[in-house]
Amino acid sequence: MSPKVSGTVLASGSVRASLLMVGTNHRAAPIEVREQFALSGERLSEWVDRLVEQSGVSECVVLSTCHRTECYVTGTDPVLLEHVVRERLCAATRIGEEADQYLQVVPGLEAARHLFRVASGLDSLIIGEPQIQGQVSSAYHAGDARTLGPVLHRLFQSALAAGGRVRSTTAVSQGAASIPSAAIALARKVFGALESRTVLVLGTGEMGQLTMKCLRSEGVRRIYVSSRNPARAERVGGSVDGIPLGRTEALSRLVDMDLVVTCTDSDAAFVHPYHAHGRALEGSPLVILDIALPRNVDPTVTKVPDLFLYNVDDLQRVVDQTQVARTVERERAEAIIGRHVERYWNWYRSREAGPTIRQMRDVAFALVERSFSESHPHGPRDMDVEEEVRLASRASLNKILHSLTQATRWLAEQPDGQACLSSLEPLLSPFAVSSKVTARGIVDSRLG
Repeated sequence: MSPKVSGTVLASGSVRASLLMVGTNHRAAPIEVREQFALSGERLSEWVDRLVEQSGVSECVVLSTCHRTECYVTGTDPVLLEHVVRERLCAATRIGEEADQYLQVVPGLEAARHLFRVASGLDSLIIGEPQIQGQVSSAYHAGDARTLGPVLHRLFQSALAAGGRVRSTTAVSQGAASIPSAAIALARKVFGALESRTVLVLGTGEMGQLTMKCLRSEGVRRIYVSSRNPARAERVGGSVDGIPLGRTEALSRLVDMDLVVTCTDSDAAFVHPYHAHGRALEGSPLVILDIALPRNVDPTVTKVPDLFLYNVDDLQRVVDQTQVARTVERERAEAIIGRHVERYWNWYRSREAGPTIRQMRDVAFALVERSFSESHPHGPRDMDVEEEVRLASRASLNKILHSLTQATRWLAEQPDGQACLSSLEPLLSPFAVSSKVTARGIVDSRLG
């Protein structure tokens, strides 16, 4: 099922924690497939809990939105890691192994670059969309001590910082259409002016609230707001002078609407063809914009006469017209992302120096202790003086090792860092300590 991804063995014999992104998005899969992969709420928590219990998975963060389900994971065996994540993602769908063809695997540096672009809004259907950074932040903060470690902590913090920098220093997000605003633009193409239209918004989350604001900015006067929680519908609807409705009442009045926007977090479609039959306004179209994932509307509603259904993938035509002018700003944003990715990847590679640094310190302190044990004079010994000398020696050694530690980390960050670390291995082996092999001796033997 999974292609080979090579791992890296460090000079000390340990294996680097591999970073992978495994998932799908709006470029790789149509909406009917993406909704199969969608994970949210308790289902997401349970899925992540089961994944990190699998052998080979060290860390995991899942970003699941209407356009993507992407798993960022680490583990010591990249081949096993990829296989486990692909298998668990396919198992979460109703189409099983057939879902595997829609999954993408992005390793290492490119996985980091991908997340940085996602957090900056450059990989969205709508370039610069404002919601994605909050979604990345929510995915990161949903993690805990079992699912988050140093690699993903640093990765997501760096990605969010890069996203913030892009938004604050470029115009890539200025005038950027959100999904709700693109949906309303699509409705405007159907109806023309919207002021006199009757609109129902099913959903009171972030997307629903943004939709209501877009409708008000278009001058729409009759906005009905529905939620499974009537009190929430009343509270959220009140902010835009909307008319609250319970879910059942809203569905029964669907036939009285001109425009319906659905954006709830329901796990399954709840708007069916029978809700739209018996429309009193004959000859007047009913437009439904389903911007939820999974979809809230059964696609078979299109069999109802004069009913037009659009989903998030249908927004592409509207979006394409808003993107061309941002080419220069995207280039500036990519440059910012490149610098942030480089800093993160230097840190990531510097972690490979950890085992070498520990060995170096162990060898150095072992040599000091051996010198003490071999240099005891015959006769009475002053233990207090010996301890003072030992402490002073350790303090001096720590100062010397500090510079060596910094230099070793710098070596690890270089493109040929692996070869550099490997060349130090003979100096740090137990044999080097036990047989009094020295750096000068190794160099002399190689030159000789």
